Amino acid sequence: MKTMNKWMWAVTLLFGLASCEMKDEILGKDPMTGDTGTLSLSVETGKVTRGTTDQVDQFPVVITGKDVEYTQKFDSYAELKQAGEVKLPVGTYTIEACSPGEFKSEMSEPFYGGEQEVKIQKDVTSETSVVCTMQNVKISIELTEEFLATYQDWTINVTDKNGHAKTYTKTADGETPTPVYWKMDEGVETIYINGTAKTNGGEDVTISGTAKKSNLPEFEEGDDTSFVGGDELKIDFTPVKVEGSTPGIEKDGIQITITLFNSEKNENVEIPVNPGTDGGDTEEPGTGEDGGDEGEGDGETNSITISDNGTGYLTNGVTIEGDNYPTDVKVIMDVPNGIQNVYVKVESSNDYFTNAAGLMGLTNGDGMDLTSDKAKELSDYFPLPNQGASEYSFSMTTSLFQMLGSYKGKHDFILKVVDSNGNSESAVLTINI
Repeated sequence: MKTMNKWMWAVTLLFGLASCEMKDEILGKDPMTGDTGTLSLSVETGKVTRGTTDQVDQFPVVITGKDVEYTQKFDSYAELKQAGEVKLPVGTYTIEACSPGEFKSEMSEPFYGGEQEVKIQKDVTSETSVVCTMQNVKISIELTEEFLATYQDWTINVTDKNGHAKTYTKTADGETPTPVYWKMDEGVETIYINGTAKTNGGEDVTISGTAKKSNLPEFEEGDDTSFVGGDELKIDFTPVKVEGSTPGIEKDGIQITITLFNSEKNENVEIPVNPGTDGGDTEEPGTGEDGGDEGEGDGETNSITISDNGTGYLTNGVTIEGDNYPTDVKVIMDVPNGIQNVYVKVESSNDYFTNAAGLMGLTNGDGMDLTSDKAKELSDYFPLPNQGASEYSFSMTTSLFQMLGSYKGKHDFILKVVDSNGNSESAVLTINI
């Protein structure tokens, strides 16, 4: 009986503590029991594109305290509106809203996002709005009527050489290519454009040029030199006549015009494209980053591009589970000056696969040159390039994937292509097993 009384006394004491101020110290104080105010919030984009990413009612909203430990989340702005004014503990908050879904490196629609700070005061309704702006950079290709009337075929590459590359062809994209939206990393200052177009007479004309914000006529020291979310680049191609290698003799060329919609200034401005040689807007040779790999080549423009044909594999890697081997893993190398060498090197977290790759000549130096005679032993695993060809599509056969399936881990295939002028470009294809 005495034991029962002790348990009853302990339970009574616990309930007593729960009903007094000691509860706050033992269990932690609930911010909502103190002073509160209310928030009246609106969310908008300021633009209507009628896409799936600008429907503000679907935007998730997160309200996070800066000086108070309190967070409130709403799956959508519609849910917040249905709840009405939001009751919050007194303090300063950051409100974030964005398009639903994942903000991907490359998208077919814009991604909107925004944040706003608000101060909640006791017994006061604070009104504020979050204006969501485009967070990625829009790239669109405009083929003028003159261009379409002059050229029967074309391949146009656009890249920031920082994980984003897009190849446009007449076969795949027709005469009105759809825009692409890139999630740019910080510090991307240059957009590179190159490719070729075939005239109705069967002649190939080079397309090449670069664009920088710092080339803007009104650019001033201290202005942001990077392309940022909200920027929209429209790239136009127009046939022109340019002076050929023989003075006084003109040849076909292509003029590149880039119009930038600057989100900060809310206006369209034209970026002068760096002029060059070789029948069109090409980069001045031998200028390092913008005109070819510094210290490499013979002074000709480095117009090599490497892309994953829009699959995202070069950016995100390839993940394989079980026997589900992908069939669309291709790394496309566009080499206008002709292929001299293509190297493949393997670096792996799996020691057993590293040893196996070493036996195939894939671990030393630059790796195996797929244009060499010795590389014929690897033809069961990779298609082999032809020296002098202007394009090569690197891929992996089912036999290679089946072999990889026995070696779990992260396997990097480091690719390097060298053209006939000694220019080179590299890329890394990661396979996760």
